[in-house]
Amino acid sequence: MAKKPKAIYEPGELERTRQRLGDLDPEEARQIAQKLGGEVGIEKLPEPPKVKHTPQNRNETVQVSIKGKSNVPKHRVEVIETEEPNPLKVKRTSRIDTGDDPDQPLKLSYRERVKMDKLAAQVEFEIKTPLQVLVSRLSVFSDPPDFLNPDFVTRRMNEYYSRFESLVTNTRTLLPRQNTRRSEHFKKVHPEAFAIIDTIRFWNIELINTELSRLQARPRNVKSSDFSDIIKAIYRPILLLEKLDIETDIKEAYKRLYTILAEEDPVEAKEKHQGCIRAALIAYSIIMKSIRYLLFPLLMKLVSDTCYSYESFFSARRKRIHAFLKISEMDRLQPLPPLNVTAKEKTSSAESAKKEAGEEQKTPVTPKEPEPVSKGVIKGLETLESLFPGISWQRLSSYPDLYPYFSKLFSLKNEYELIAPTDPLQQIAVLMHILEELFYGLRYVSFSAIQVTEQEAEPVDTIINRIITNWPRYLEQVLEKEYLHRLNEYCQILESSSESRTAPYPKRILQDLNWIRRLYFLPYYKFDSFSAPTIHKLDMPPFYSEVHTLKRLLTSVAASIDRAKKSGGAESNAVCDGIDNPWDEYVFQVPNPLSMRIDALLGGKNSKQRTNAALVYFTLAVTMVLDYIINNEYSWAYTNDAGILFRSVNGEGAIPLYGTQTDIDPDRLFKEALQKKRQA
Repeated sequence: MAKKPKAIYEPGELERTRQRLGDLDPEEARQIAQKLGGEVGIEKLPEPPKVKHTPQNRNETVQVSIKGKSNVPKHRVEVIETEEPNPLKVKRTSRIDTGDDPDQPLKLSYRERVKMDKLAAQVEFEIKTPLQVLVSRLSVFSDPPDFLNPDFVTRRMNEYYSRFESLVTNTRTLLPRQNTRRSEHFKKVHPEAFAIIDTIRFWNIELINTELSRLQARPRNVKSSDFSDIIKAIYRPILLLEKLDIETDIKEAYKRLYTILAEEDPVEAKEKHQGCIRAALIAYSIIMKSIRYLLFPLLMKLVSDTCYSYESFFSARRKRIHAFLKISEMDRLQPLPPLNVTAKEKTSSAESAKKEAGEEQKTPVTPKEPEPVSKGVIKGLETLESLFPGISWQRLSSYPDLYPYFSKLFSLKNEYELIAPTDPLQQIAVLMHILEELFYGLRYVSFSAIQVTEQEAEPVDTIINRIITNWPRYLEQVLEKEYLHRLNEYCQILESSSESRTAPYPKRILQDLNWIRRLYFLPYYKFDSFSAPTIHKLDMPPFYSEVHTLKRLLTSVAASIDRAKKSGGAESNAVCDGIDNPWDEYVFQVPNPLSMRIDALLGGKNSKQRTNAALVYFTLAVTMVLDYIINNEYSWAYTNDAGILFRSVNGEGAIPLYGTQTDIDPDRLFKEALQKKRQA
């Protein structure tokens, strides 16, 4: 058998050679091969085409059987192949992150929950305690209660809230919500800057304050879900303002607002509004650079089932965050456009300013008046009038001097006389002493829980007992030791030399006095701050927060007593929510001037009206007035611009005045008023 030639030529190479040589007979071809020589071989076989994984058509011969016919010829038919799914074949698909889909429910795994809790427990956040993290790690097969660090609820959040309050209150001072003329003018001249300032001034700090007061009443039982409304109120403006640069946008917006204020009153703009702008910008910077970061683990627990770093969280869960805050990309504010003022616009602006100035001269601006008081506050003032006649309680906004009346009645310390009569703190101090006298009887009232929801009850007894227990601390440690002691020292320095008030030490004392007022008693009080407070921070909520909580709880209890009275009251021993013994006789172990006056007003010691329910009404009436003064930013406490903290000669704030006359006899005034009431 002949040996098969080797396949040494490429496919088609021999055919191309034959075409170049032309037509040859076999003999001629043999001679040429002998002369040229070379290797005998054949062509390589062509490579089979690569198989594509696409559906192919194939021809198959099929046997067709038709009923009633035979010998039907075979037919070739075209078969379109379809690829059947192979369960063993791994199918590659594009990966879609459903974790950022707001319509999908959160599915938090054990691993991610522990990572979030460990992050929240870091020292910089303190949102969780190490013990809470340990409980989370041990709870492998079930989700533990997502409690938060009580210290975070009571201390950290108060610090954060103070920054929001500083930003918003100072901004509202610059552009008050009720000043429509200034707002419309600012919006017309600088619409983009107005949108920024308007977003800041409508930051819902009232909701934050209310919710914090509610949660701080039971800090050990607060869960992350309880912070939902607070986190929404905090982060919504933050995300709306996120694109803006503090230097080129925020500062520029306040600068444009300042130009409007300078047009209205250049002197006030320089002396008052510059300080507000500085304070607002400092607070804004802290909020955007620090607080936004310090609260992000809590926001992440509410909107994410995956733990992220701060740098990636807001982009990885942007859709969920926007849905949670109820904002869209279109709502976010854009950077300010450049301020290009042509000569024509300058002339028009100047003419507009002159026109408005002329209108202001024609229509004199009336002084800012306090907001009309509610019926509850009016009822409280009437109650105080009956308890302490001889004082114009209905004209408390005109600041009658209360010290001569109450100095002997409550045995006030001498330092109380240094508080200026025009200072709302004098009214606050007197009302604090009145409530302290009422608390001697209120501590024997048996309060109970009030059902807030089907699953949650508010422990009224625990909260009120805490407030009553801390009340002497607010009086003795804060008001007397921290405030009045400094006020006395400040007055002694001024008495020695009126020029010494500009020295560093008296200026620091004055700064501390303002801080105490702001941190504890008057949350909307404004002053020019040039340093942080040096006072000792007490481990208890601000006084104004506790007053608001007391008013809220007593209002609920009083409403329950009113409903019980309609159901029969004491005669049928009707049950009340929040109080167990409303129809029992109130108890004052040691009668005090206030308890004796209440006895007289209710008909004497043998009267059946001397009940715990009546004591609740009296306490609520006084609390309503106190809460209005300190927690309503439109009360007369914030419309008095005198700014004099101490009693002075002729009320000028220059030389301190000691030795106030206290020859008023409040007992005689009460007896005379009671006799007139009985004769009427």
